[in-house]
Amino acid sequence: AVVSTQSTGEKEIEHLLNVKQASQEEEKETDRKRKMSSENSGEEKDDIYLKQLKISEDKKRKKKKKKGIEVLAEDPTLMEDDEEKRGITFKIMKNKGLMPHRKKEQRNPRVKHRKKFDKALKKRRSQVPDIRDHEGTYGGEKGGIKSNLTKGIKLK
Repeated sequence: AVVSTQSTGEKEIEHLLNVKQASQEEEKETDRKRKMSSENSGEEKDDIYLKQLKISEDKKRKKKKKKGIEVLAEDPTLMEDDEEKRGITFKIMKNKGLMPHRKKEQRNPRVKHRKKFDKALKKRRSQVPDIRDHEGTYGGEKGGIKSNLTKGIKLK
């Protein structure tokens, strides 16, 4: 909410001057690069890379200063005390850590217990024969009486 006291004409002139300065700086940097490329026939590639890196960092700092953002020369990643603190994320708030992936039915307790009950019923049906209701009067064993089958225990 900064109120500017400059007129639009003054702003345009200032903008044009900034653009002219930026173009002159770029020309100087291209000249430096040309000189570096001609002089670097004997230098190592690491030195060249470090110089170019330093130049690019200087460029970034200049751009930020033009925008009005102050940059610390020592460490640009340090935050100023005046800035607001960033809120915590949902992941940090839940604090679940590393959790194994769960099946969809495991996440719904009602479905989980219904599946568990169905599984137990199937297991029981294999162990115990179903109870059959007889229609009408007793008609005897359906498969007939087997003479060679004994289900009793012999006493000694």
